[in-house]
Amino acid sequence: MTDRPKAVRDPEQWRVVDEGWGRQAVEFAALAEPTNCREYVAMHHRLDLGAGDRLLDMACGSGLAIELATLRGALCAGIDASPRLIAVAQDRNPEADLRVGDMNALPWQDATFDLVTSFRGIWGTTPFALEEAYRVLTPGGRIGLTVWGHIKASPGAWVMEPFVLATEPKVQNQAAMVALGRPGAGEGLLADIGFSNVQRVDLPFVFEFADPEAYARAIASTGPAFEAIQTVGEEAFHDAAVELASRHVRDGLPLRAQVALVGYLATKPDGTRRRGRDRVSAVIDDAPASFLVEPPSDAAAQRLFDRDLGGVGYVMNVTRLWAQLPTALDGLSGLLGEVTAAASLTDAQRAVLVTAAASALGDSYCSLAWGERLADATSPETAAAVIRDSDQGLDQRERSLARWARMVARDPNAVSSRDVQDLRDAGFDDAQIFAITAFVALRLALATVNDSLGASPDIELRASVPDEVRQAVTFGRRARDEEA
Repeated sequence: MTDRPKAVRDPEQWRVVDEGWGRQAVEFAALAEPTNCREYVAMHHRLDLGAGDRLLDMACGSGLAIELATLRGALCAGIDASPRLIAVAQDRNPEADLRVGDMNALPWQDATFDLVTSFRGIWGTTPFALEEAYRVLTPGGRIGLTVWGHIKASPGAWVMEPFVLATEPKVQNQAAMVALGRPGAGEGLLADIGFSNVQRVDLPFVFEFADPEAYARAIASTGPAFEAIQTVGEEAFHDAAVELASRHVRDGLPLRAQVALVGYLATKPDGTRRRGRDRVSAVIDDAPASFLVEPPSDAAAQRLFDRDLGGVGYVMNVTRLWAQLPTALDGLSGLLGEVTAAASLTDAQRAVLVTAAASALGDSYCSLAWGERLADATSPETAAAVIRDSDQGLDQRERSLARWARMVARDPNAVSSRDVQDLRDAGFDDAQIFAITAFVALRLALATVNDSLGASPDIELRASVPDEVRQAVTFGRRARDEEA
C-alpha cells in the first residue's frame, strides 16, 4: 500500500487572489459579507470564544468575523491575500494584528494562538493552510472551519448559478475547492494532519438581499463571480444575475437563499507530537466500511449521511453499509420506533436491553455504542458490568430486562413461561413484554446484518466511549485502528 501523493504548493499563487476578491472590496464588505453573520456567530459560539483568547482568522477578508470576535473579548489577528480587503478589515479593527500574506506560510511563530478560524477560506485545494494552522496553535488549541455543504440539495442553490458562466476548468476548480464538505473529507484531512476530537456540525447560512439589483451587485463582488465575468463580461453577468433573482422575488419580503454550510471543530492534542501520515493511518483511510462495495451516493443515501452528521458528527460504517438499501433501514427504524413507544421504557432501560443483547450476541459495534449510552444513563462501571454479564449497579426492573435480553439473544427456544412471569413480577404487562421482545429481536436483526457483512466499529466511536466500556468489549469485530 502506498501513501497518497503530496500536493505541490506554488509559493506565489496567493498573490492572484486580490485580482478577484479585492477588485470590489468595498462592495463585498458592505453588500456581501453581512450575510455571513449567522455563520460567524455560530462558529464563535461553538468554539466558546471568550475574553482573552488569542484568535487568528485565516483568509479574514474584510474583517467582519474579527470585529465580532473582538466584541467577545478576543485578541485578534488575521491574514488575507488581498491588500484591498485587509485595508477594509484594518478600518474595522484598528487594534487587530492584520497582515497581507500567504496563509500557507503564516508569519507567526509556533504556538502563538489559542484558536484559529477560517470561514470558507480553506479549501480542498489548499491543504497546506491547515498544516500552518496546526503549527501556530498552542497545544490544546482549537480550530473552527466552515466549508460549503451539499449545495445542489440546498433550497437556495440558485444563488450560485451565475458562477457556472465561467470557463469549464474554472467551474471544475470551484467543485474541487468545496470537496471538503463531502462526508468524511474534512474529518479525514484534519485527522491526517494531527488534530483530535474532530467534529462535523451543520451551521446556519442564509443569503438575503433587498432586491435583484442588490443581489447582482453583491454577488459580482466575489471571487467566483470574477471568474465568470472574465468569460462573459460585466454587463452579461449583471443581466443574468438580475434575471435569475427576479424569479425568486417575494412580495414584501427580501430575497432569501438558504445554503448548506458545514463546520469542522477540532483540537490540537495537548503535549503530543504531530503524527503525520504513517502506515497505520494509510490502512485506516483506505479501509472500506464493510465487505461490500459502497454504492454511488443518491438522495436517499445522502439523507442517511446527513442524519449521522447532524447527530454524531461523522458518517458511521453501519450507515455506509445500509446505504445499499436505505428504505430497508427506514422500515426497520420505523418498527423500532413503534415497539419502543409501546414498551414505554426509559432511556436507561432501552440501553440495558441493547447492551445486554449485543454483548450476548458477541456484537462489538452495538455493545460499544449502547454501552456508551448506558454509561451516560448510569455509570461507566455499570455499563461495563452489563457487557460482562454482571448486573451490578442495575435496579430490579433493569436486571429483569438484562436477563431477558440475553435469553432472547442466546437461545429463544429455552425461554419458559417462568421467565415471562419474571418480567410480570418486575412490573411489565403483557403488551409491554411483547413490545420489549420485539425491540430486542429487531436490534438483533440489525446487528446480525452489520456483523455478517463486516461493518466494524467506527474509530470515532471507540475514541468516545469510556475506558471501562472499551476495555469490556473483548469480542466481535475490531475497529479499523485496532486492525491496523
